[in-house]
Amino acid sequence: MKLCRMKYTWLIWVGLVVACGDEKPVSIDWGLDYFPLRVGQEWTYAIHKTTYSYLNAPVESDYQQRISVIGSTTATTITTYTLQIETRTEAAGPWQIVETWTARVQGSQLIVNESNINRVKLVFPVGPATTWDGNQYNNEPPFLIGYVTTPQQRLYRIEDYRVPRQLQSGLNFDNTLTVVLSNLYDAIIGQDLQKEVYARNAGLIFKEVLQLEFCTTGGCSGQQRGEGYTQTLIDYVP
Repeated sequence: MKLCRMKYTWLIWVGLVVACGDEKPVSIDWGLDYFPLRVGQEWTYAIHKTTYSYLNAPVESDYQQRISVIGSTTATTITTYTLQIETRTEAAGPWQIVETWTARVQGSQLIVNESNINRVKLVFPVGPATTWDGNQYNNEPPFLIGYVTTPQQRLYRIEDYRVPRQLQSGLNFDNTLTVVLSNLYDAIIGQDLQKEVYARNAGLIFKEVLQLEFCTTGGCSGQQRGEGYTQTLIDYVP
């Protein structure tokens, strides 16, 4: 009887080993293609900007921006890409170089240096409930200095995960996600709204910013100052 029990126990163990051996490796979708990076890529955006002041009417302006990946360097297995930023005021006008940024995937983070400020734009793997500290590598003060935020409010977060999106430029994307960098509002202090939309195999396709300070005293009561802009993808080289 003991021998029989041992025999059956051995058969069960072998069956488990065989079953585990038949399993396929689990494939993790990291989502790196929401911000693809390679030399030669280009993104062209239409920018609509509105400037607000306490005592004057809002001033609107339109221009185009082009971001090009013009080079890369690799050190200790981390590849840093150089991004050239250009602008022009007319669709057929000449491009003017305004600055240079960098972007790299370091560990599980996508870090972009914009105007000498490092921000963690995405963390991998991406997911519908992902949150992270996008400003962990900079000391940039908050736009609304008088707004007391909770640690959770200061985190970047993903919403509208894997949803289709159609832009006003006519471009359509089947799979996008939205990163909320900030969404603060106080009827006395002001508003700080910042959102970026990324599409699979395309990168950043839309950005919205609205940063306003409210005036509640003196002759400017009821007025606001600051700026808002939208950045809409109109063409790109994948």
